[in-house]
Parts: sequence; structure tokens; C-alpha cells
Amino acid sequence: MLFDYDYKINIPHNIIPDKRFALFSAKRMLPEYVFDTLQLENNPITFPEVQTLINGITIGGHKISDVQQVLNIKSAWNLMLDAVQGNTFTVSKAMFHSINDVIAREESLEWGKFRTGRVGIAGTKNYIAPLYNELDEIFECELPIILDGKHEVEQSIRLFLWVALNKFYWNSNRRIAYLLANGILVNAGYGVFNIKVEDILEFNTLMVEFYENKQANSIVKFLAEKCIKYIAK
Repeated sequence: MLFDYDYKINIPHNIIPDKRFALFSAKRMLPEYVFDTLQLENNPITFPEVQTLINGITIGGHKISDVQQVLNIKSAWNLMLDAVQGNTFTVSKAMFHSINDVIAREESLEWGKFRTGRVGIAGTKNYIAPLYNELDEIFECELPIILDGKHEVEQSIRLFLWVALNKFYWNSNRRIAYLLANGILVNAGYGVFNIKVEDILEFNTLMVEFYENKQANSIVKFLAEKCIKYIAK
């Protein structure tokens, strides 16, 4: 399932891509990125608790599922960053499944494979997800269109929206899309893709509009202007 927009994404001319520096910065800021991702899922774990968990220390007072979600997101980030560092990151079905296998473990009906049933999106009236038996064909036919001839910054935004729209997996689709978008940006040395806590309400509102009408101008503008963090020396 594809979508339309005519908003022009402007890439700052003074940004010099540096993969090594982007990797270093992403690793250093990992607790913040994990915490911001958790807020999209209404996870109550605090930022200091995220830091504690990332450092390998257990915490108490939370549901096991909330703690597991933190650990899954951290592990998925590490998987993606390790692939970038090892020059093995690719926007491929294998990478999609690998990230889903980690980020949705013990949380989803299945993980590491495309869904095998119908799904929907809360808050929408007109959205209908692709049928599960169409997902492989959609992936093979549409992924090249999403990436073809686009700057890495635009690729990251397009891929994020495309994965979220098609809901390839039972759940965690936005988290997978988020990690893949970051993989593209860090691998190209431009920076990271991150939705800040203070922007979540606007993001959710624009995403519902996007799901309903497949018109992406507003959400592309929002992501390009608020969610791409360029990393420069």
C-alpha cells in the first residue's frame, strides 16, 4: 500500500555525513531514544529506570511486560547498530524479520515473520490493512519504489510511513519502522530519527489522518522538520 505527498524535504547543505560519528552519537544517546520510543507505547517506566535497565541492573515495581519491552527495544537498537558498524545493514526482508524477532518477542502473537491474519488501527474508521496473504508481494513490489532515487533522509521518512501503513506484523510496526529509519540515517552518517515526548500528541494525530486518507503531506512535513536529528561534528 503506497501513499502520496508533494511536500519537498530540504536537506541542510552544511551537513557532512560521517558514519563513524553518527554511530558514536547514537550509542551515546541510546537511553534517550529507548525512552522516547517507550512513550509511544504508553510504557510507564521512567528515564532513570531505562538507564538502569540498559546498564544491566534490574528494577522493581513494574509489570514484567513493561520491563521486557524496554529490554526488547534496547536489544533491537543494538542489533541495528551492530549491523551498521559491521557494514551488514540492509533494508531487506531478512533485516525486517530480524528486528521484529527481537522487538516483538514475548509481546506479539508471533515474531520474526509477517502476520498471518487481519489487523486494524485503533482510532481509525476507514483504514483497512492489507490482507496477510498479500504482504510478501507488497514488500517485493513496493519497497524498491519507496527507496528508489531518494536521498537517505527521505528514504528514512518514506520507509517509516510505509511500514507503519502496511502493518506487516501483528504489532510493534511503528517500532520496527522507527528502527529501520534510524538504520538508514545512521548508516548514511546523517543522524537519527526520533520522536520526542513533547511531540507525541501531534504525531499521533497526524498519523491517524495519514492512515485514514493515505495523504502524507502533513506527517512528512512533521517528520522532516521535527524528527530528523542531524549529527554534525
